[in-house]
Amino acid sequence: MPPVEDVSHVTAPDARAMGDGAGRGASASASGRKKKFFLVPELFLVPLLVVTVLVTVMVLVYVFFAAAAEEGRSIGKLISDLKVAGVLDRQTPTRAAHSLAILAAGMEERGVKLDEKETRALIEVFEQSRANPAIHRYVVLALGRVGREDLVLPLLESVLADADSEPGARIEAVRGLGLSRSLKAVGPLEASLKSCERTEDWEMRAGILQALTNIAEGPQASGRAEDRPVREEIAGTLRRYLDDRSPIVARNVAMWLAEDFHDSSGVATLRRLLDWEYLESQKLTPEEQALYLCRAIECLTKLGDEDSLPKIREHARENRNYKVKNAALRALSSPPVPPEGAVVPPPAQVERIESVRS
Repeated sequence: MPPVEDVSHVTAPDARAMGDGAGRGASASASGRKKKFFLVPELFLVPLLVVTVLVTVMVLVYVFFAAAAEEGRSIGKLISDLKVAGVLDRQTPTRAAHSLAILAAGMEERGVKLDEKETRALIEVFEQSRANPAIHRYVVLALGRVGREDLVLPLLESVLADADSEPGARIEAVRGLGLSRSLKAVGPLEASLKSCERTEDWEMRAGILQALTNIAEGPQASGRAEDRPVREEIAGTLRRYLDDRSPIVARNVAMWLAEDFHDSSGVATLRRLLDWEYLESQKLTPEEQALYLCRAIECLTKLGDEDSLPKIREHARENRNYKVKNAALRALSSPPVPPEGAVVPPPAQVERIESVRS
């Protein structure tokens, strides 16, 4: 299965975004940074019957176009409709919930939050919708993005901390905490991380690590100087999982560190992802292999990793996959852009790097 990318853009009818997968359509936040939303397709998209997949795609397409008619309504009206209609009707509430998530994304970009009354009303819908995952997911998105922090965080933390909670409910709580981008969510997430160290807990482990990454990219963690140590703390947490027993977790942690922290700690893992033979040995489909390879090229280019250049040039010459070829050509045509606050190498070093690229 393919790796994770930003997938917080709920307006696109992308199966990867709907199914917690990869997709770089994330809308920019008020801070100007893209934001993450869960998760690696490998984490939750277990093998299904073909007929189930077909039905799901049809439903998602229907919901997307039907929701367009709902988008002109106020967020208060949509919450009210969800409360009145309940969650038994499988059409109108789902459209309203989808539109609610779209409006919440727009509010977040403008820095607008729900008031106390609206937040409490949405929490009621949250409780009502537990038995309907399609609605519940959108409600969690809205709560995490624009719900009042003092009301929403305790609710999501209690679900995450409850060992008797359904696994799906705990995952939704992780989503909401990650989308809140609140520093107050770091403690509960890290506490839950310590309780999911078993091999079979890799889905929850990866979900929490990505939620922490999302928070690290938020305005709180990267804004005030006194809050920046939290960002470093999160990076340190991710580094501990570079050698995770799950290769899925290890690969994605290496990519998150490179992309969001400009941290080269996982460079060895990223270089392995440039090798077709290695990817084939992981029992990935050709499409998934190409996606991993493209992501690895992007990450290594961002890090300015010179040792990967021969392999990238090799991919630029080959015609095995046009996406990989294009990614390699792009990487070779432009130098890596240092992140904000990064130390820029002196001109002599820049010239040396460019001569290696040529």
